[in-house]
Amino acid sequence: MGKPKYNLIFLALLIIVRPDHAMANELPVPKQNEEMQQDMILGLWINGVDQHQDAMLTIFEQKKYIECSVLQANFMDIEKFQQLAQMGIPYCLISQPDIVVEEDIDSQLLKINIPTRYMQSQHIQNTEIQMPELPGLGGFLNYDAFYQEGDYSKQANAVADLGLFWKNTFFSNGHIFRKNYQNNNDDFQNNTRLNTSLIFEFPKKLTTLQLGDNVSTNTGLSQSYYFGGFRWGTNFTSRPDFVYWNTPSFKGSALVPSTIDLIINGNKAYNSRINPGEFNIDSNINFRGLGSAEMVVQDIMGNKTVQNVPIFVSERLLKKGLTDYSLSSGKLRYNYSEQSDDYREWFGSAYFRRGITDITTLGAVADYSHDLKSTGLLWSQYLYKLGLLEINSAYSDSQKGDGYTVSTEFKRDKDQYSLGLKAQYYSSDFRMLGMEDLKDQFLPERESLIYLSKSGIPVFGNLSFTYVEQNYRKGTDRDDQRIFSLRSSRSLFDNLSMSVGVSYDAESHDNHRVDLSLSYRFDDKHAAYFNQTDSDSSNLTFVKNTSNAVGLDYAIGAGRANEQNTGNVATRVKTKAGDLDLQYLQTGSNNSYSATFHGALTWLGHSVDLTKSVNNGFSLVQVTNSPNVDVYRNDLFIGKTNKHGEIFVHDLIAYTNQHLSFDENQLQIEDKVIAARKTIMPLNKRGYIVGFPVVHTREVDFKLVDLAGQALPSGSQITVDGNQADIYPVGSDNLVTIYGLTEGQHKLNVQVSSNQTCTVDFSLDTDETSNVPLQLVCK
Repeated sequence: MGKPKYNLIFLALLIIVRPDHAMANELPVPKQNEEMQQDMILGLWINGVDQHQDAMLTIFEQKKYIECSVLQANFMDIEKFQQLAQMGIPYCLISQPDIVVEEDIDSQLLKINIPTRYMQSQHIQNTEIQMPELPGLGGFLNYDAFYQEGDYSKQANAVADLGLFWKNTFFSNGHIFRKNYQNNNDDFQNNTRLNTSLIFEFPKKLTTLQLGDNVSTNTGLSQSYYFGGFRWGTNFTSRPDFVYWNTPSFKGSALVPSTIDLIINGNKAYNSRINPGEFNIDSNINFRGLGSAEMVVQDIMGNKTVQNVPIFVSERLLKKGLTDYSLSSGKLRYNYSEQSDDYREWFGSAYFRRGITDITTLGAVADYSHDLKSTGLLWSQYLYKLGLLEINSAYSDSQKGDGYTVSTEFKRDKDQYSLGLKAQYYSSDFRMLGMEDLKDQFLPERESLIYLSKSGIPVFGNLSFTYVEQNYRKGTDRDDQRIFSLRSSRSLFDNLSMSVGVSYDAESHDNHRVDLSLSYRFDDKHAAYFNQTDSDSSNLTFVKNTSNAVGLDYAIGAGRANEQNTGNVATRVKTKAGDLDLQYLQTGSNNSYSATFHGALTWLGHSVDLTKSVNNGFSLVQVTNSPNVDVYRNDLFIGKTNKHGEIFVHDLIAYTNQHLSFDENQLQIEDKVIAARKTIMPLNKRGYIVGFPVVHTREVDFKLVDLAGQALPSGSQITVDGNQADIYPVGSDNLVTIYGLTEGQHKLNVQVSSNQTCTVDFSLDTDETSNVPLQLVCK
């Protein structure tokens, strides 16, 4: 390599570093030992890989040091090395029992093998949490109008839902209006306020505060109930962008840059590059249940290591250290859909679950009102190589007395089969919030569930068995149930699928049922369905159904039920202003028909329009002054822009990346657009303005003359505004046509000959026509 073995200049310039400049683990070179020091510049290899750089090796008191900077650049944690300071430059001690140092003086190389404990540890996550965009001021009024008339009933109702939003705040108010036409002309009509609420969403904290009408958090111990008051708690269990369950974490080490692959039950689930050192990977894999993972690490030299790891993934197990909670208080609401203000007793409630470890999650619930006090415990536990066990229990103290409930559930989900067992017991005096006095017999004494499913069985395909049992106490008006069901489903041929099932109720006189279903898909729009049961019921239906936002879907069916012929026709007319559902049903000589319209009046920015119902996030797409342009949501055609170049786009799923785009090929050839595709992450039921600026350019003919008024010679080359990529030559008619010009100031640079240039400054006005050449003087 032709490099000197000793750096004499460096030796001559050695100085003592003051102690106050030395790092905590740095030692300055004592002056009396300077003559004992040797220095060499050598090519550096680390762990068998050429680093393509030189490094200074210092030998001091028979110990070898290397510049810390070259180690730090190679993913080393220099804090783990004892250091020596020279001229303010730190050197790291490599004379350690577990570090192998080889000096190849002839080749002028320094080869070091360093274990991973000296390297920087790295934590790698598959996905990072993205923050949704906060909307501006906007709103909508959803409305559903329903009308039905037939031989049995005649009724009409309408539901109106008002929503107003700004940034992280959302106000909602809903009403239902009903009218039933009775046979004795005693008509019934009423209107009910369904809900009024104010919601504050905090995406960074993964929490929501809701004031007004609420629905209680589902704890797994009690039924949900309506109330008026407040609820504050986490919302990540409903967010598709946040992985809250116990996704497996994989640990390992690599001496050199490598790639890692995770293979779950034979399928590749994750791939990433890793730096040298110890690593911890949160895979966030899309997998549930029991399985085995193979972690394959391959370094840049081709060496491969494989590690087998058993895994278990369940959404009931929170990540270690993660807390799910909800606090609520207010008044219980009864007769929700019938009365607007039936608020009764005050209450307070708390729900809490925390991931203690990756395999253990504990929780508690507590409810309090004037007539009821109850507490409960929740325990989710992974049993090694078996499955998930959950034990929940609750105790209540009410005017009826003390009561309790205990439930246990076991789930085992493996590659091709699932097994589940659940049993719950209610004491006679157990009560829950929201239970009315008249519902003493609402709960059974015991209920049980068993299910078993297996896929990939020869002949049967997918086979599932279910057993449900409910036992009520003596003296109640409830009947016990013991229902067995067995179902098989499989694909018979291309596009033809079959499902056959049998059920048996051991407690009922009508104790068996057999049904057969066939489905055939002609293409991605058209399908046929046939259903047959042993109770003289059969039906054949042809369906056209598309995912397009506009168009026509329909279903036509005919069959027989209870020894009567049946027929039905249904259609959905999908427009930008809403969807209209029409249905006609005939059974024997009786018939009925209905019509439903779903739509909304939507306001965003300066635009107000009749649109589809707002059920998710939505957007006002603006393509500047570009009418009749195709617009897409996630590459699915939505519709065309109106005369202002605008269109409302609905069904943007909250907390996920949603792609909005338009067909830029439909613009004029002179138009310029910076981007034809944008991505947003919305909040639920919020609106966003997504603008696609379009610059409308023009094609202009020029005649350029010199100061004497003579036309510039043909072949002169012109560039516009310094853009050297596009050159316009002057034609034989002494004219030049320049494309893509916008209104305003421009500068032309003209290369008349090899040694002669001139320039033109001009302003393009809106009223100048493009069919009359502009004569300009080139100076």
